[in-house]
Amino acid sequence: MGDSRPSPSPPDGRARVCLLCTCGLPGAGKSTLARRIAARAVATGDVARADVVSFDDVEREVRLETARARGTTRDAARGFDAQAWRDSRKLALARVDALLASDDDADASDGVGRGRRLVIADDNFYYASMRYQAHQLARRARAAHVQLYVNVPVELARARNERRAANEIVPRVAFDRMANAFEPPDPRKRTFELPTVRTDDADADDDRYDRYDDDDDNRDAHDAWGLVWDAWGAPPRLPITEEEREALRMKGMDANARSAVHALDLRSRRALGDAMRRVSSVAGGPGRRADASVALNAARKEMLDAVRERSKGKKGRGGEEEAGADEFEALDLASFVMAREDAFAELCEGFGGDGGAGGA
Repeated sequence: MGDSRPSPSPPDGRARVCLLCTCGLPGAGKSTLARRIAARAVATGDVARADVVSFDDVEREVRLETARARGTTRDAARGFDAQAWRDSRKLALARVDALLASDDDADASDGVGRGRRLVIADDNFYYASMRYQAHQLARRARAAHVQLYVNVPVELARARNERRAANEIVPRVAFDRMANAFEPPDPRKRTFELPTVRTDDADADDDRYDRYDDDDDNRDAHDAWGLVWDAWGAPPRLPITEEEREALRMKGMDANARSAVHALDLRSRRALGDAMRRVSSVAGGPGRRADASVALNAARKEMLDAVRERSKGKKGRGGEEEAGADEFEALDLASFVMAREDAFAELCEGFGGDGGAGGA
């Protein structure tokens, strides 16, 4: 993912290209809104072209290709597949990067707005570090970067997710992990998240999901595109010197690793506490509770130790050309954390059941 040459900005100060990243839980309605925003942006004449990169679609492609390589015609994998997630995310980011770097000014002669392009990265982006990766792509391509936070109540998102087509449902363990780990955009804490626009759906009546019609969707797309258009500004500022770039890069890597371990520590502590309360509520007596405590605490310690060890990234590399490798290391860490956390959650659930994990 290398640098692309800056394109001249139109007279109104907006960058010629904008990267719009969706953010929100599965079932929030991000993909539908992203597609409609893309159509709206072109229909208004504000942009000449709008492309949507669906990270979910890319992951399905990767999983299907993996299945075909194994001699089957369907993805038989269950639950979270760390390798598929990591590979698909690299591919999706590469597609976004290529779209940002393309120099398609064929329509520029038709007017100021006709030379503009919108690239939408349609994903959950539930970790701030994931959103920072996208910000780096925009910064290197000299594109504007806007975040669209689609905020809905967790229970509403969960209900919508469960009503999706079978091949689009996010497994319950993975959904709960994302909901517990979700880091909402916070421009006050992370300046790279300026600008962020937000849409809210506080109606917990799930029947409203069925009652939506084209007029509702068109109004939502019209309003959301208006917010994005207003937020579309100049490209993010590049660090002035190579030394500043390197300092920011190393600071970001270290902070992301520490944040990942700390957040996992807190989430796993809550999961263990919930599991122990469930164990206490079922038959089995003190012996069962003691067995659960020993097993879960040992599993939690092993998980945290493994993540700490994995988070010790390579140091001493420098230069913008190494940024892509650093981003892929971040993907490796994220996928490792998710796989281990899902396994720990399943162990906790097992001890909370009637038979217990490993029970007779």
